[in-house]
Amino acid sequence: MIEIFNFAFGPYPQRVNIYLAEKQPESVAVTLYAEPNEREQTPTPEIRALTPTGSLPILRDADGTLVAQSLAILEYLEDRIPVPDMRGKTPAERAKVRQIVHVVDEALTFFGLWARHGSALGQGVVRSSREVADICSDRYFGQLRLIERLMSEDPFIAGEHVTLADCVAMATLQYTSDFYAVPIPPGCVKLQMWFDRFSQRPSAKRPPYPEQLQCKAVGLMGQTGVYF
Repeated sequence: MIEIFNFAFGPYPQRVNIYLAEKQPESVAVTLYAEPNEREQTPTPEIRALTPTGSLPILRDADGTLVAQSLAILEYLEDRIPVPDMRGKTPAERAKVRQIVHVVDEALTFFGLWARHGSALGQGVVRSSREVADICSDRYFGQLRLIERLMSEDPFIAGEHVTLADCVAMATLQYTSDFYAVPIPPGCVKLQMWFDRFSQRPSAKRPPYPEQLQCKAVGLMGQTGVYF
């Protein structure tokens, strides 16, 4: 039995949550936490101590293998449970999936820096920086426009079937649009259409967000003076 310890929301945890909902593996047990709470010790110190960073998601296999990074967890699960395939059936399909996954992952890094240094949620935690917000928001939207150019007319983001790329992209865009109210930029027609379609899938059910945090995060573009 494979165990996964994860949070109910957040772009990195949600990658795994959406993937599991699409994959529906029988040999995976999931422990889901609403949000980190040090006062109530959730996750427990024992769970946090499983990896050097103490961050979730964490995968623990029956043989003692530990994996603690979302993309590595998805790859590990694909290796351990190859059916249904979610990496692509041909070298070309797999290359496109990997390419989109990497572009989305970079987009999320830029978005995280934008939000961390520009949002009210980051005030008092890190130094606010309009310059960082300007640069990183521009790079974030640039990555989304790159995805638009990489997409074809297929129903899913990397082809005719659900892949890891759909899970990673949905988790990112769901988080940025719901939690921070940052939309997909105008002109990304295929990406917007894909997002609207995939949002209707049961796997993409929107998670509950802590209201106190969401109130500070929402409206990131207005908070940082960023416009399309």
